Amino acid sequence: MTTMTRRAILLVLDGAGWRAETHGNAVTRETLPTLFARIETGGVAVLEASGEAVGLEAGQVGNSEAGHLTIGAGRVVPALARRLLEAHAGGSWARDPAWAPIRAAGVLHLVGLVSDAGVHGLARTLAHAAASAAQAGVREIHVHPVLDGVDSPARTAPRLLAELQRALEPIPRVRLGVVQGRKPFCDRSGNLAISRVCADALLGLRPLPTFEPEALTRHLETAGESSFPAHLFPGGCTLEQGEPVLHTSHRADRARQIASLLAETQPLYTLVELGGQARQGTCVHHVFFPTTPLERGLFSELKQAGLASLRIAEKCKFPHVTFFLNGFDAGAEGRGICLDSIPEAEIPARPEMSAAAVTAEIVAALADPDEHAVIANLANLDQVGHLGDVGLARRAAAEVDACYARIAAAAERHGWTLFVTSDHGNADTLIGADGGPFGSHSHSPVPFFFAPAPGLTARWTARTGSLANVAATYLDALGLARPSWMEPGLACFGW
Repeated sequence: MTTMTRRAILLVLDGAGWRAETHGNAVTRETLPTLFARIETGGVAVLEASGEAVGLEAGQVGNSEAGHLTIGAGRVVPALARRLLEAHAGGSWARDPAWAPIRAAGVLHLVGLVSDAGVHGLARTLAHAAASAAQAGVREIHVHPVLDGVDSPARTAPRLLAELQRALEPIPRVRLGVVQGRKPFCDRSGNLAISRVCADALLGLRPLPTFEPEALTRHLETAGESSFPAHLFPGGCTLEQGEPVLHTSHRADRARQIASLLAETQPLYTLVELGGQARQGTCVHHVFFPTTPLERGLFSELKQAGLASLRIAEKCKFPHVTFFLNGFDAGAEGRGICLDSIPEAEIPARPEMSAAAVTAEIVAALADPDEHAVIANLANLDQVGHLGDVGLARRAAAEVDACYARIAAAAERHGWTLFVTSDHGNADTLIGADGGPFGSHSHSPVPFFFAPAPGLTARWTARTGSLANVAATYLDALGLARPSWMEPGLACFGW
């Protein structure tokens, strides 16, 4: 048999953590019977997907960027949060020449998430940006906190906000301005009217009530902090047209919409590149931590072997299987099929999302004799898991299981090896330590299992590891050798 006769698909079940405890867990034998039947037959490896194992700091919960990046790199790649911390501690951030025009303007507005999760931002990043700006000589700094409650656990905003205020106290000439929830700030639906609510508040285009901690406490009695309406801190101010703004998001996907609106009236600075999907006309004056695409990874090995992979996902996860999995270069290798995602507001009524459409494309690809490598993502367990609703997550799991059954049957019928894993935990932990809903990512490891193509023998070589071990295993199933810089695989395959 030649290499080209081997075919392999990697299916990422976004948000499917691995946890034995069934209370508040929607990733179980009961909710995913077909999937667990395969695990019971062929075995499973348990992979670390948080902290240092995926390039994050020790104890930091996993996220989609780190997970997919590690899968695609086949090794650990340091995350942006670590680069930021080192740049602040070493003083290189404060020495960046880009501070000169901000210093000349005399004022800087910092806007970003007050989060401890590090998915789209960190409260610490706001404090470090303020300190670096002050060290660079910026005369006046206004911090506009955006409350999380999605990536970070719900109802943690009062604590995180208090911690941010304490971190800002030693920094001279810093004031707090507009505080609001993340829903309009992080929207990526394409509906600019949603993001406009956030931008108008920052620009002071409507009167804002004065912020008091009691107002947030009352809001959290009936809702999450992500929907907290905009308030203005006592003594704070909004943006004046033409004043520089630094958007402190760690990722581009939920930064683009609000950034495009702010750039209409303000000189805009960012930590990361917004990429080609930013609205036309968005002008970023400077990117403090530009992304350097990886030169090698799973994508480079497939390309070198002449295997053009097909990437399939719905829109909300499509950059994960292209941009992140390709080491920050969406076009590094392969082709893509991007399916429409339903609006996030409709997910509670439709936890099935677009999984059936994604699955139909996967099944069609597996039947195509010209395809040899497919990488796909089913988004439900993450997107629905963020709602912290066990009943909805169980419905999402039922849809995922039905889709998995169709994909597994097609893989066997057409001679494909099927690999299944996840990028991080979420739907496995839907009830928090306080007994209330928990919609954030979990620290749980993730499962990794496979069904070899008919006639292909397979042997496990390890049952523990991290997401960095997935790429080499995938290459082995295709008959491709593991390069020396890639972490070892977890199984070996042969005819």
